[in-house]
Amino acid sequence: MESTKLLDLLPPATGTMASLGKYHKANGPATAALLIQIAAEMLETSPALRRRMGITLSDLAAADKVRKELARKTAVA
Repeated sequence: MESTKLLDLLPPATGTMASLGKYHKANGPATAALLIQIAAEMLETSPALRRRMGITLSDLAAADKVRKELARKTAVA
């Protein structure tokens, strides 16, 4: 079985896909909030992964508070 490289899975950077990078303005707080939400959901559903990483449910609750604050800042801005 051959290993698949990540770059082989990405679409080629031609046409409209290449031009999107010029006009996209990153929204740091919104991106951070989304990443926190994704990680928290993954860790909530996987107790084994949580134990391996040493993360408790109270850690996830604290991360959710941070995510909500970031989301609130994004909505206001």
